[in-house]
Amino acid sequence: MAGYSLNISASCIPKFMGLRKPVIRSVSKSVKMCDAKLNGKLNGLDAKTPFLIGVSGGTASGKSTVCKRIMEKLGQVDVDHTQRQVVCISQDSFYRDLTPSEIQKAERGLFNFDHPDAFNETLMKESLMDILAGKIVQIPTYDYKNHSLRNDEILTIYPADVVLFEGILVFYFPEVRKLFHMKLFVDTDSDTRLARRVPRDINERGRDLEQVLNQYMTFVKPAFEEFCSPTKKFADVIIPRGADNTVAIDLIVQHIREILNNRPRTSEERTVEVITPTVTLTPVHSPAKRVNSGGDGQFKRPH
Repeated sequence: MAGYSLNISASCIPKFMGLRKPVIRSVSKSVKMCDAKLNGKLNGLDAKTPFLIGVSGGTASGKSTVCKRIMEKLGQVDVDHTQRQVVCISQDSFYRDLTPSEIQKAERGLFNFDHPDAFNETLMKESLMDILAGKIVQIPTYDYKNHSLRNDEILTIYPADVVLFEGILVFYFPEVRKLFHMKLFVDTDSDTRLARRVPRDINERGRDLEQVLNQYMTFVKPAFEEFCSPTKKFADVIIPRGADNTVAIDLIVQHIREILNNRPRTSEERTVEVITPTVTLTPVHSPAKRVNSGGDGQFKRPH
């Protein structure tokens, strides 16, 4: 997927009125499994290897909402989790266990959850490699109120065709970053992100306004500028305005559908199509359509 970066904006997409619909065109390369197998994978994408998509962006940028919109458009939200072709995983499941002193800092809003050191990079990499190997993977859920991993609430990830992995620093760690077949960066204005974060932390985490703003200015904003924002350069697709950008999401969904439709189904030697997407856009200006981008349920990101 390396080699290009596309900043998708609805302003450069044609209105669908007598003009050709923008499409993502796939260039397919056929290879034999027996000739191209490497470390159990076929050019990183064999019949048992899910198409792994990283979704990054700043706090409250709309990463999880973008993932939810993709799941909804693909009809995967109401599918039993053991049968889903597309699954979504949050990087928050890979926060490391805090020491007692760090937990005390976290309770006072003095721990930096946006720093790379807050994550368990090793577990993150190993889990994603197991997922790519087609294994059933179990990961813990994160308790935001107590700032700890809940090993009594395990999330089981069953083999799927497409896996969305979202988080603020999913592209920061080189060994993790190279595992993705596609990388999306949700690019939302900083004022909008702060406006979303403040009521979220107050209403859902019981924090007061002063604590939220202090944490944002002390940790969140500097960490975004130092660690998250620079990883935008690794993205294959940049999505301005997050879930509001329905045109960009539709293009991504169309590409994922092509992947699902082209998955090989036999287990013996076969010809496998490795998809390398390029994007064709007709440059006609049209106003961006605004939609409600609020997340809900498991797709919210408290930190």
